Amino acid sequence: MLQETILILLICGATGAFLKDILNDGCIEIPYLKNGKLYLGFFGGLLIGAAAGYFVDNNPTTAFLGGYAGSSVITNLIFKNTNKKSSVDNSV
Repeated sequence: MLQETILILLICGATGAFLKDILNDGCIEIPYLKNGKLYLGFFGGLLIGAAAGYFVDNNPTTAFLGGYAGSSVITNLIFKNTNKKSSVDNSV
């Protein structure tokens, strides 16, 4: 029972992130290699969404919404951190 609940939450979170990627991009971005770096494409969103869906709540609806919003929150935190770091580097 517990394993089924965890799986449902992970799937709901991943589905929310997948839907957000499709709505934002209008397509599915396939993973690719560029300059020796692996870009995860929509798989990155699925992983983040699944994790967000699991940690948000024990309700499939909030897991879906957590997955939908989770990728945006983490992306904004990453960009905020890199922008803060670059402004510190420029001031030195």
